[in-house]
Amino acid sequence: MDTEKIFNAVLEQLPEGIIVTDESGIIFFVNATAAQVRGISKKEIMGRNILHCHSESSREKVKRALAYLKNDNTRAFKRMVVNEATGKVYENVYSPVRAEGKYLGSVVLSRDITENRKYDEERALYTQNLQERLAELSEKHQNLFISALDSLVNALEAKDIYTKGHSLRVSEMALKLLEHVKGISPDSKKIEIAGKLHDIGKVGTSDLILNKAGKLTEDEYGIIKKHPLIAEKILGPIEKLKEVAAIIRHHHERYDGQGYPDGLKGGDIPECSRILAIVDTYDAMTSRRPYRPPMNPEDAAAVIRRNLGSQFDPEYGEIFLDLFYSGSIG
Repeated sequence: MDTEKIFNAVLEQLPEGIIVTDESGIIFFVNATAAQVRGISKKEIMGRNILHCHSESSREKVKRALAYLKNDNTRAFKRMVVNEATGKVYENVYSPVRAEGKYLGSVVLSRDITENRKYDEERALYTQNLQERLAELSEKHQNLFISALDSLVNALEAKDIYTKGHSLRVSEMALKLLEHVKGISPDSKKIEIAGKLHDIGKVGTSDLILNKAGKLTEDEYGIIKKHPLIAEKILGPIEKLKEVAAIIRHHHERYDGQGYPDGLKGGDIPECSRILAIVDTYDAMTSRRPYRPPMNPEDAAAVIRRNLGSQFDPEYGEIFLDLFYSGSIG
């Protein structure tokens, strides 16, 4: 009995895509579903590095993920990928293969989750619609207001040339981190908006302070520290954005209670604020500032790790680091 043929035949018939690589990332098995998902023929990828299954823009993250698999304590992890050509959403599960403690290679399982995700989106949208019916403003006015706030953010980032794109990156990372834990939920839209608007309180801050090349004075730092409260004053009167305003108010609180503006500690800090604090700090460290060049992403991740339990929520911090080292975020 040829067990290898039987094994390959079983894998070939699975509805999920399967790619198996050796310890160097060279593909030695790929089933038809995986080839279809990737839009590449088996002949094109067999015997080649798995990096060739990914776009040029994502290869650095894939390299990071493959290196992460080789760590002794690494278990399977997931990445969500959207096929831009078809609109389908896939969940890729990366698993290390080990024998007697030695890393032998990896297995990548791809599953089509498009329908499940559509269901989650519809459920979240239904919940959101129920909430919006209770809002005092009409949908048209709400959208106009959000658009106006987006314009303010753009104006802010135009003032501070060193943080251009910061708010959008923070929003995207915060949403990805939240959805990794909860899937699509009513909180998804809140944290997405909070990420985009979290620095809106700086809109009235002097350019001389925002773009200062040296260390801020105590008075200047005191002005900067007011931006979460100013943001809450801007957003708070809008019923639909009250929870978003609360998230933003507390995104500079610290897990050990040494943050601002209220010195909240641990679980007293809103969950979405704890998430926002992590990704905001990471992006700030890896962005160019007037007083320093951008930090290397690996070094920034190390700073996050060192401050788990003090500055950052340790549970969400560990999840962020898993997503970072697996190439899913950052």
